[in-house]
Parts: sequence; C-alpha cells; structure tokens
Amino acid sequence: MFINRGVLKFVYSALLTGMPSLTYNPINKNILHAAFDVNQYSTYLNFRLNDNEINTITKFIEKNNDEFKIAKINLLECDDDKDYFLSVNIYNCSSPIFSFIDENYVTRCEVNVYVYDKNNEKSTLILDYTSNQLSLDPENLFKPGKEIIFKKQDNIISGSTYNDNFKLKFNYDYQNKLFNTKLSKDIIKSTDKIYYNNGIYDKVYYDSTLIDNQIVCCENYNIEFNFLGLTFSNIDSVFFFKNKINFVGGLWFNLYHET
Repeated sequence: MFINRGVLKFVYSALLTGMPSLTYNPINKNILHAAFDVNQYSTYLNFRLNDNEINTITKFIEKNNDEFKIAKINLLECDDDKDYFLSVNIYNCSSPIFSFIDENYVTRCEVNVYVYDKNNEKSTLILDYTSNQLSLDPENLFKPGKEIIFKKQDNIISGSTYNDNFKLKFNYDYQNKLFNTKLSKDIIKSTDKIYYNNGIYDKVYYDSTLIDNQIVCCENYNIEFNFLGLTFSNIDSVFFFKNKINFVGGLWFNLYHET
C-alpha cells in the first residue's frame, strides 16, 4: 500500500521549511531542486528479458500502477534493435544535501525498467532499490539503509546488495574492455523522468556529462541476480561510465500537480 498523497505533501512541506525561505517554503510550494554528482565507474548490468520475465515484471508493475506499460528501448548508440531490458544501476552519488553524512556520498543500487507513462512518454521506472543510508522517497517515505558493497580493487569492480525483492552479486574486469560507446538517444530521453511505482517522479536535468560521457562495455564478468523469485541470466551488456555525471533533480516533481 502506498503512502497517502496528503502525507507526502505534509512531509515535503516540512522538508521545504529547512530550505532557503525565499526560494523554497511551504507556501509557494516550489519543487525542491538539488544538484547531484554520480561518481565515475557508475555501473549498469543489463538483462534482455524473456517472455516469462516480461510477464512477471508486468504483473508487478500493474499491481502497483496500471498507468505504466513496459517499453522496448535501445541501450547503446551502436544498437540497431530495440528490446525489453531490465537494468541494475549501482553507483556512488554526492550532493550538498548529503552534508550530514560522514562520507559525503551515498551508495545506491536501483532495479530499473523502461516504460511508457500515462502520457505515452518513454520514461524510467524504479522497480526497487537499496541504499546504504536511510532514504526518503515518495513510495516508502523512509526506507532503512541496507548493506551495499561497491568497490574498485586492482582491475576488478565488484558489488553486492539485497532486500526482500532482489539479491545481487557481481564482479567484472573493467580493464578487459569490449568497446567504448555512448548511450542511445532513446535511453537518454527516458532519463527525463525517473518514476517510482506510485507514479511520483523525479525530473532530471542533465548536460554533456551524461550525453557525451564515454561508457565502456566489458566482457569478462560474473553476475548473480535474482528478482521477484526469478534468476536473470540473459545478460545483454555490462558497462560503466568513464567520467562522473553532473545533474540536477527536481524531487517529487508532480507531487502538487499531476502531469
């Protein structure tokens, strides 16, 4: 069961109270915008979905929100064919709003699919996620932190995390490169809106650090990923971003005005 929208508005208003009063306050209800830096080596593990996986994910989505329809997408600039993908993204992220955290960055792992929203716009849907810190989000409100391992040692990047819905363990040789490329225009456009299951989304503003960022595909990897009782093994690609990404997020962008 999702958090009542009225409760979300109350919590959001309380959050705005702590911001600079001329820009953000509970009266003007301006959406809070925050800058984020995603550190280099942000990693994507991409799975091409079979019929059973598509059906299971579709049922999970429809149980939560029947406005979303799973969409085919091109992941990479060099891809000619579209297909249904699930992407697991794990990364370290820093922001001025994390100043209360000793490390000044948060490690987060997201399980994403690509969908059409109610306006038939292609977007990203976070099916589930973990973070190593207590998180505030419009679906769970407060979500406890979970253990996440995400590290680079010698020539290996490795990680692991889990929650009630998914379990992940992986490693790959980031020096054993397959090729360098860029994200497709299709997936970049799908980054405009990052939805949670309840239909609230973060509006993402990005620049050349995403559009022109070189991504490196790797071919020497080991991945164990289970989600919704299924073991995903049809690995399409494993890649990481060579440089950090700068973006601004409009948090819970459609909370007051449904769009």
